[in-house]
Amino acid sequence: MRSNEKKMNFTMLLYLALGGAVGATVGYFGKCASGTCVLAANWRRGALMGAAIGFMTYLASGTGNAAAMNESTANVKRIGQAAFENDVLQSTTPVLVDFYATWCGPCRILSPTVDKVAGQLHGKIKFFKVNVDEAPALAQRFEIDGIPALLIFKDGKVADRMVGVQSEAMLKNHLSAVESSSPEPGT
Repeated sequence: MRSNEKKMNFTMLLYLALGGAVGATVGYFGKCASGTCVLAANWRRGALMGAAIGFMTYLASGTGNAAAMNESTANVKRIGQAAFENDVLQSTTPVLVDFYATWCGPCRILSPTVDKVAGQLHGKIKFFKVNVDEAPALAQRFEIDGIPALLIFKDGKVADRMVGVQSEAMLKNHLSAVESSSPEPGT
């Protein structure tokens, strides 16, 4: 495990532990007479809800390794607007482009999945990622309304689009459908 991953895991565990501790304290001392209070019904429920709130705060705060999101990996190359035309639109092989932002929690969750699938499909499909904060014209051009957004290009055109966190199986299904599709006559 790399030191960046260890730091990210430690930070996440810290948020979970602090949230759980605060929730357990509120649940223990903030007695709820009806028992229907979500956070203060008892210390166990408080700890569980506090840990969940801590995890959501971790994702929303951008404390994960945002700098690593902007780095190319062995399987996924980070590109900007200047390289987009040549690397994506003029490619003779299908291309998946991950539109992301460093502050986006779901983008950080999806990134390792994209990298893993890219390693498995090396040579068959090209994988790139574009930071929407650094290339807003590309995000606008391809109508990126929510991130993470995965666009699959074939013959210079958008062949498929996915928004949100995707499982490895769903991602592979979308890619195989685009890879195996043949263009219709006259298009």
